[in-house]
Amino acid sequence: MKVDKLRRIPLFANMSESDLKKISEIVHERDFAASEIIIEERTEPTSFFVIDRGKVEIAKGFEGNDKVVLSIQSNGAFFGEMAILDGGKRSATVMALEKTSVLEIKAGDFEKLLYMAPVLAYRIMRELSIRLRESNALTISSITQKTRQLYRSYIETITMVVQAIEERNARTKGHNKRVTLLSMGIGREIGLREEDMRSLELSALLHDLGLLRIPERIFHKKTLTAKEKELIHKHPLESVNMISSVPMLQNALLPIKYHHERFDGSGYPDGLKGDQIPLLSRILAVADAYEAMTRESPVHSQTNEEEALQEIKRCAGSQFDPKVVEVFAKVLSYSDGPAVEITPV
Repeated sequence: MKVDKLRRIPLFANMSESDLKKISEIVHERDFAASEIIIEERTEPTSFFVIDRGKVEIAKGFEGNDKVVLSIQSNGAFFGEMAILDGGKRSATVMALEKTSVLEIKAGDFEKLLYMAPVLAYRIMRELSIRLRESNALTISSITQKTRQLYRSYIETITMVVQAIEERNARTKGHNKRVTLLSMGIGREIGLREEDMRSLELSALLHDLGLLRIPERIFHKKTLTAKEKELIHKHPLESVNMISSVPMLQNALLPIKYHHERFDGSGYPDGLKGDQIPLLSRILAVADAYEAMTRESPVHSQTNEEEALQEIKRCAGSQFDPKVVEVFAKVLSYSDGPAVEITPV
């Protein structure tokens, strides 16, 4: 496929010439007639698609032969990424509503595309968020089994996107998932509402996205300059900027922005103190710090779990909310620790 044709498609518009040439080698053009099925629900994922010209319907089936149209997509939109990312079966059927030309990328080449264009990760999250909003899946008071399934599909896709990004940086591999597990354990023990649990889960998964904009060399240094410290302190704001336009993630913005505030007011970015700091941020702060201490790092030795917990307790009232620390200690005291899987809320 010619590079010029790729460049006029929004998904690839801002990519370098060399990257476009690489992508052109893995892209195949296909045409579908009106009413022709492009993707069949509950089949194995074989390809990712970008619409060049035309229009498609994306619909999901539920028990009782019920069907929900998630969205209608046209020129420049993409689909088929979710099952490739989470390794499951297709979760929706895609049908051409008119003669439609698509660019097809085989599942085996999709990971290459993700690494060539990291911005694709954020566009995937935005697209799924819009589909959920259009299907009324964000109406908390009327959540049904259908919308729960849609929400879990969204979370699974975000998780896989984050993991794919983490593969680019061995230092952070698995960090966001572990912080999420710990945070959700605290949230359940506190008794957070379902809506807040969802916001906590999204916040924990995405809290460190802004670190992607910081040069990797900085993370391997044991001593940082004042300018490098300032750069790292900006990462919560960078995370917020990256996801601020995604409708589904609006309730995660403040928890992410303030997860490095300290209970005594000496944190960043705004120096909030005590209850001025959102509760979800206070939960993330404890989970994030504990995970960082108990994870092997090139700049500090790994701390065992008991020592890490004692350090968390020592910093209660200064760095951390004492009440959150108390709950966290209780969660860790359970024989099986925090849940090993994130279950639907």
